[in-house]
Amino acid sequence: MFKNQPTRGFNFFRTVKKLFVSAFMVFTFIAYALHERLISGDGGNLAAAPMPSAATSQQAIPSLQVAPTDSPFVFPIPEATPTAPRPAAPTPTAIARGQYKDGTYTGAVVDAFFGPVQVKAVVRNGKLADVQFVQYPNDRRTSVRINGIAMPYLTSEAIQAQSANVDIITGATLTSEAFAQSLQVALNAARTI
Repeated sequence: MFKNQPTRGFNFFRTVKKLFVSAFMVFTFIAYALHERLISGDGGNLAAAPMPSAATSQQAIPSLQVAPTDSPFVFPIPEATPTAPRPAAPTPTAIARGQYKDGTYTGAVVDAFFGPVQVKAVVRNGKLADVQFVQYPNDRRTSVRINGIAMPYLTSEAIQAQSANVDIITGATLTSEAFAQSLQVALNAARTI
């Protein structure tokens, strides 16, 4: 054997280093868990988050206003060239306005990966008057934040379109698709045809 070869015995500093790293990881996990519990405000139960409806969704959508600038870097916008109109995409609902039976109709529960989505359509005077979320992903802080932004847009767009044909919201793709599917089931039940 060689003289300078290290022996494989007990190494005090290596053991202390492992204990320190392990204790740090446990402390970090506990701190994160306490942070999440305190941030949610209700002891970790995020299911009590408020659900926006059409009444609140009109106020929640910010308007985009562009202020004029005196910037020397203003470039002219080229004139748009006329193009052939695109054929209309098939819509999930081809019902003319005012052809729904008055009442409240609950859609199907649709799995949106992070949780179920279910909506309730309120029809007054033959038109879609309100869309309310019965269920939506709200067990994670990120889901609550994303859906708090997406749900008012989806609701107001469905009311404006009078159908389940809504645009997919970037960042809330799964919720948007589940919303459209659930609303389509509710509107199919409300058809007068």
